[in-house]
Amino acid sequence: MRRWLSIPILGLLAVPSSAQDKEGFKINPGVDQVKVERAIARGIEFLKTSDSPDSAIGADSAELKLLTFVHGGVPEADPGFQTLLKTCLERKPEKTYRVSLLAMCLEEIDRAKYQDQIAACGQFLLDNVKSNGGFSYGEPTNATPEAGGVATKKDAFKPKKPPGPIDPNEKTKPEVTRHIALKKSKDGPESQRSDNSNSQYGALGIRACHDAGVLFPKEIIEKCRQYWVNNQRTPQNADPKAKNVASGGKGGFGWCYSEGDTTCSKMGPPYSSMTAGAVSALCIYDYILGKDWKKDKAVVEGMHWLETNYSVTQNVGPCEIAPVPDGWLYYYLYALERTGLLYDTTLIGTHDWYLDGYKVLLGAQKGNGSWDASHFIKPTWDTCFAILFLKRSTRPLVATTTR
Repeated sequence: MRRWLSIPILGLLAVPSSAQDKEGFKINPGVDQVKVERAIARGIEFLKTSDSPDSAIGADSAELKLLTFVHGGVPEADPGFQTLLKTCLERKPEKTYRVSLLAMCLEEIDRAKYQDQIAACGQFLLDNVKSNGGFSYGEPTNATPEAGGVATKKDAFKPKKPPGPIDPNEKTKPEVTRHIALKKSKDGPESQRSDNSNSQYGALGIRACHDAGVLFPKEIIEKCRQYWVNNQRTPQNADPKAKNVASGGKGGFGWCYSEGDTTCSKMGPPYSSMTAGAVSALCIYDYILGKDWKKDKAVVEGMHWLETNYSVTQNVGPCEIAPVPDGWLYYYLYALERTGLLYDTTLIGTHDWYLDGYKVLLGAQKGNGSWDASHFIKPTWDTCFAILFLKRSTRPLVATTTR
């Protein structure tokens, strides 16, 4: 998971057609759910015996596989599930990717039972928020959640609850009866630059903590949100000598991989995986702050960029670490899934993003149940991202009592 995207905003242009999907995400009748579940089941069987390759998360892929098992329907009592869970729980919090993914896993498995472990993830993430509001790969912290104390429900900062129906078929999650208020003990390492891949996963981890009753200081959430606004790739914050600053005009503005105008200009233009991840991160922070993300100018411009550069067969940009049309394609598709469900829309412009992705993924699955199309020769990662997309694993930003 190496490089990913960056851009701020101009003004609020015409509302993108994707924002006109008033009733939220709906599954197209053209989706054959039986085929989806069969593909997921085949993918899970592959993952049960696949390797867990090292990656930029700082160790093997155990947390990513565990998250896929959780959403892919593997029973908690399954030996493989238990092995992964034990491995992940026994590790020290050391890397942003791993800690964020673990918080997501534990919040889904049992957010009440594992609340203290989720709080430990939260403390790591809080102490790795850099002074600019972004995340890098991270470093360990000596602080503990207990140092932050415990807040009652009355004291807890609560966002406005976005409107939206709850699926009656979803399982009920344990009620959060205790709120743990964290206190920041340090900033993230200045020796490591912020990047928009770690930063989007940091947002996912913060959302999992928030839903589990682990509360970050409001000013930190605001700083994290501002990080994305400051790094959106608009003409105002880009190197004037850089080419392809944005799509131009009504094309919207996206994000590239790294912080800052000069670094970003050297990296190249915005690309899909970073822009989708940025939009979803902004939706999360707006949600926690009680803001309407569909009226957020940075989100609106990001959705415009995704509409203008829409694809489910390319990580449009291209991303700088794999200058091929489908470099890190499934990493992007999982980011697109998060965008669609967190923004709460069936359409990106006029495109049904889930239907389109479903068709591509079902046609690309290998005979052994895996997916492998992103040019990093790690089918375990591609298979995880494909399953997370097909399973529609991201919960919309509505009431968080169900899954």
